[in-house]
Amino acid sequence: MKIIVRIGLSVSLVLFFLGVAEAQNIKTVDGVIVVSNGKRPTSPPGQPKRLTMTEELTVGLSNNPDESFTDVSYLAVDAEGKIYCLDIKDQKIKVFDKNGEFILAIGKQGQGPGEFGLAVGIQLTGDNLLMVEDNAVRRLALFKPTGEFVRNISMADKLGLVSLLLDAQGNYLGREVVVDKSNGKMFFEAKKFDQNLKPLFTLDKIEYPIPNPGSKAKMNYLEMKSVYQFDPAGNIYYGRNQTYDIKVYSPEGKHIRTIEKEYDRIKITQQDIEGMIAATANITPGVDYRELFTFPEYYPPYDSFILDEQGRLFVRTYNKVKAKDGVVVDVFNAEGRFIAQFITRSDLKLFKKNKAYGVEATANGFLVIKRYAIAWGK
Repeated sequence: MKIIVRIGLSVSLVLFFLGVAEAQNIKTVDGVIVVSNGKRPTSPPGQPKRLTMTEELTVGLSNNPDESFTDVSYLAVDAEGKIYCLDIKDQKIKVFDKNGEFILAIGKQGQGPGEFGLAVGIQLTGDNLLMVEDNAVRRLALFKPTGEFVRNISMADKLGLVSLLLDAQGNYLGREVVVDKSNGKMFFEAKKFDQNLKPLFTLDKIEYPIPNPGSKAKMNYLEMKSVYQFDPAGNIYYGRNQTYDIKVYSPEGKHIRTIEKEYDRIKITQQDIEGMIAATANITPGVDYRELFTFPEYYPPYDSFILDEQGRLFVRTYNKVKAKDGVVVDVFNAEGRFIAQFITRSDLKLFKKNKAYGVEATANGFLVIKRYAIAWGK
C-alpha cells in the first residue's frame, strides 16, 4: 500500500524572543572558556533573529505495517535524502525515499547474519553503509543501502557498549558498562573509541545502581541520562542533565568550553509520573516499576540536545509552557551563546542539508517522522 504523505504544508515553527534581557558572560577558567547565559538573554549582535521550520513531509501514516511505526526513536538520512527508521518493536529498519515513498525493510529478529537480537540504534558510516547496533548479541551489523548484509563487528569483549555515535574519521562515542571488582558496583563510562573499538579516553563515569524487586534500593528515573554529540569539526559535546551545563571537548579529549544557562525549574506532577511508568512498563511487562524507581520533585533542566551542520546547539527542555504537547527548545550559536527559543511538538533527531527530521505523535496517537525545511533570517 502506498504511504500517505503530506508535502509542502504551510505549518511553520518560528523562533520567539523573550522581552526581558539578561546577561551573557564569557570568561576563561583554568584554560576553559565558560559561556554563561541568563534565563532570558538577548541574541548577540549580527545573529539571525528568525528561524522558520516549514513542515514539508510526513512519513508513517499508513495501514501497511512496513510503512508505519510502532516505536521509532532512531533515524538516519543519507546524501540522497533517503530516511532510515529503526522500529524497535518490529526490529526492522524501514527505508523511505526523499518523497516519503517506502522502499524496503532491512533485517528481522533472529540470530543469523543480517538478523537482530535487539537492534537499539542505527548510524550511517563514512562509506555509506548502514550500521545497526545489536545490544542482545553484542555486535554491530553493517548493511548496504540496498539492504544487502555486509558483515558483523563483534563487541563480545565488552560487557555492554551502547548508544554509539560515529565521527567523520570513523571513531566512536559510546557508553560502556564496567564493573568495579573491588566493590561490585556497576558504572556507565562515556568513552571515545577508535575505529577498532579500542578506548581512547573516558569523559565521565556514572554509577548504575541495580535495584532488585523487594529491596529498598531504587533508581532515580531521570538522573541516569547523559547526552553526547560530535560537532562538524569532531569536537565532543557532553552533558549530564542534572545541571544545565554542556561541556565541549576537543577530538583529543581536552576540555575546551562549557556552555551554561540559568533556567526555571519544572515540577513533576503525579500525572507525569504515571505516564513515565506506563511508557517504561511497555518495555518490560509485568514489572512493578514503582518498586524499582524513584522520581525527583523537579524535572532536570533539559532532556536532550542535537547539533546542526553549522555547529548550532539545540537543547530540548522539559518546559511545556502553554503549548499543547509542545516543549521549549533553546538554541545556541557555535560559540555557545544563547540566540533564541522555539516551541515544537517534534522530538528533533537530526539536521541534514538545512532540513530537520523529528519524531512526533499525531492527535490519534500514531507515530510519524516529519521533515522540516529550515530557513534563517533577520
